[in-house]
Amino acid sequence: MSTVIGPITEEALGLALAGVGGVLGVYLVIWGVNGLRRTVAVWASDPIPVGEAGLADGTIEVEGTAEPLSGTLRSPYDDAECLAYSYSKKRKEREKNEDGEYETEWRTLDSGGDSIPFLVSDDTGSIPVDPAAATLGLDTEYNSRRGDIKRTESRIDPGDGVHVIGQKVPAVEADADLGDARAYIGDGEETPTFRVTNGGELETVARMFGRSAGSIALGAVLIGVFGYAFLTEFPGIAAAIGVTV
Repeated sequence: MSTVIGPITEEALGLALAGVGGVLGVYLVIWGVNGLRRTVAVWASDPIPVGEAGLADGTIEVEGTAEPLSGTLRSPYDDAECLAYSYSKKRKEREKNEDGEYETEWRTLDSGGDSIPFLVSDDTGSIPVDPAAATLGLDTEYNSRRGDIKRTESRIDPGDGVHVIGQKVPAVEADADLGDARAYIGDGEETPTFRVTNGGELETVARMFGRSAGSIALGAVLIGVFGYAFLTEFPGIAAAIGVTV
């Protein structure tokens, strides 16, 4: 007999939750597939010398050294001079699961980040990058744990090697001070993605592939859970399509 929660049975509630998970699963799969397409687009292109970026149009991909443009930031935990950072503060917590067993997880207490425009330079020249709208792939530079509190900080520091793919944008359209530059690398409709990553193109592609593949895998699991719950609730449909549940 079904237990009734108000006017809704447990089975109906479970099916509804599974349905929500199924919709989320479809979204994650679509997001992951689109991410793989962007990954292939980045892998198929090659970085150009930074000195040629000002003459290029549309998507620009460069590799070089990150250098200050008009200033730097101070990171929140390590107090390091940097050009971009992200941070998180987590607490280790123990909770009982449905079986009465304790499970440990790290719960995020605080997180955030910041960035400022900076130069990407190589032997051929330099060009500003405004990373405000970029997806940042930052290396972890600081880890600290005291008791059940863990703090982590990832950064781009002056002198770090970076890979940038984005769109050439006229400097007059920038919200930030870019000095005497006529153009910078930012976001736009002509670029498949706008990313700034510590390292080179290989690091960018690896990060993009990992995120996309993970999204597809999680989405497939959620879709599978919904499918199983649906066919279990409606065995007639399962029998009609030859599936045993």
